[in-house]
Amino acid sequence: MKTRIYLFTGFLDSGKTSFIRDTIIDTDFCEGEKSLLLVSEQGEIEYNQEEIEARNCDIVYVHDESTWTYDYFEDLKEKYSPTQVLIEFNGMFNVNQLLSCKLPEDWSIVQVLTTINAETFGLYIQNMRSLLYQHVVYTDLLIFNRINDSIKKSFLRNNIKAINSTCQIIYEKEDGTVNQLDEDDLPFDISCDELYILDHDFGIFCMDALDHPDKYKGKKVTLKGKFIGRDKQLDDGFVLGRLAMVCCEEDTSLIGMVCEHSSAKQLMPGEWIEVSGMIELIYDQELGGEVCLLKVDYLKVVPPLENEYVTFD
Repeated sequence: MKTRIYLFTGFLDSGKTSFIRDTIIDTDFCEGEKSLLLVSEQGEIEYNQEEIEARNCDIVYVHDESTWTYDYFEDLKEKYSPTQVLIEFNGMFNVNQLLSCKLPEDWSIVQVLTTINAETFGLYIQNMRSLLYQHVVYTDLLIFNRINDSIKKSFLRNNIKAINSTCQIIYEKEDGTVNQLDEDDLPFDISCDELYILDHDFGIFCMDALDHPDKYKGKKVTLKGKFIGRDKQLDDGFVLGRLAMVCCEEDTSLIGMVCEHSSAKQLMPGEWIEVSGMIELIYDQELGGEVCLLKVDYLKVVPPLENEYVTFD
């Protein structure tokens, strides 16, 4: 039988222990399994060993990240013979070191789950972006907990999606109930037929248009960005975009929108332009759904922005 590894990442006091404990104790996750819990970080919440072992789950503590070696995992396999392994990963350890570690035959990491305290997320984005990056870039499921009315979920979501566009995000209130992104107010009035997107709101607009293209169908939009290059499918199509810093200035991701205008062939890559036009929806085969296309009727070259990077404040 193959042994499945579930990796739980996140910083200290992000809610990892509570999440794992609830998964083991309050669900049937361990039913019919021989489980092993590896704990490499101890916060305010501690595990009750008897409670964990009552679910046929052994618990082992890891104090040094150099412990993650093939020989160590082989020893665990021989001693415990688990069918599934849960790893509570220390927020200051190097995720890449664990993920690059050779594992025993039939052992594999099947899911990475990340918990983040929404109240302190802004501090990590500002001061520890590179460390946050390695926790988020591999995650399959990310849970923002401790959401309150003062926190904009679009700020949380867009910063994460700039790092990892495919992960699922759950927003959890302080009482444990799930919140929805749709409750957030956008920085522009979506009810208007004409939208002038401020430079500061470029990323928020593009992300929301990608997630909810129907909201923008038939709206006239004006925005500013870089000419990234020609579109592969449309003769007069091009990508208007800006870069979002996901880790450092050398590690960025592109955020933008497909536009269409007859002058696309004359534009130079990296040239800054302001465009205005009507949003139509077209089918994208790669995404398997409709996306926004800006049918540009006004275009002009403009000076570059002082800060070229997208932000989601």
